[in-house]
Amino acid sequence: MKQKNALYILPNLFTTANMLSGFYSIIESYQGDYLTAAWLLILAVVFDNLDGKIARLTHCESRFGVEYDSLSDLVSFGVAPAFLMYTFALSDMGRIGVIAASLFLLTGALRLARFNVITTKTIDFVGLPIPGGAIIIASIILAILHFNIEYKDYKIFFLVSVYVISFLMISTIKYRSFKKVKLDGRISIRVFALILLILSLVIYKPYVFVPLIGLSYALSGPIELIIKFFKKGRVNHELQDSKNI
Repeated sequence: MKQKNALYILPNLFTTANMLSGFYSIIESYQGDYLTAAWLLILAVVFDNLDGKIARLTHCESRFGVEYDSLSDLVSFGVAPAFLMYTFALSDMGRIGVIAASLFLLTGALRLARFNVITTKTIDFVGLPIPGGAIIIASIILAILHFNIEYKDYKIFFLVSVYVISFLMISTIKYRSFKKVKLDGRISIRVFALILLILSLVIYKPYVFVPLIGLSYALSGPIELIIKFFKKGRVNHELQDSKNI
């Protein structure tokens, strides 16, 4: 029984690490250390992925864990990135900046609430997951700070980015979920090789490939939607042609 209780605690420890990473990111943003704040958001995403996988591996999924995870996500991927973006670029824009940061937090919370009440067993996410939104915010700041880009003249870019990310989170666009990748030895060689390749690239040039991966994932949903739209249009056109023959 004690061993089982210890197993239930393990995934919640990673959830706690996720929340604390988000909290410390807020502190670093307040102190003006935006680089550290952005990396803490990335670290929170890592912890967020680990807690779910560990819970499934140990068969210790619980309603408490789900609710605790959602509360942690709201701190780490809702409040922390909104505050980071506001202090980094939106604070000089007055009420418009406040509204943009608030919108990110609000849509992130709505995204979490919708995720919690969806009962379908689809393997895809409906809308951009809130950790994905946080990664994009962190990635933008990481790239700008690392490459010393003069961003003061491009504040409209940050404003538009926040609005676009907010829209994607509450949209019905489907995004691929990687939480169902099995870790019990049945994972395919191709998937394993892809994971190793991505990790190698991130370790080799994190300031290039972390933003690239975040942006690629954000665009993957709309791109797949466009591809499906054109495929459906082509099929309908072929069916219409076959009827006319």
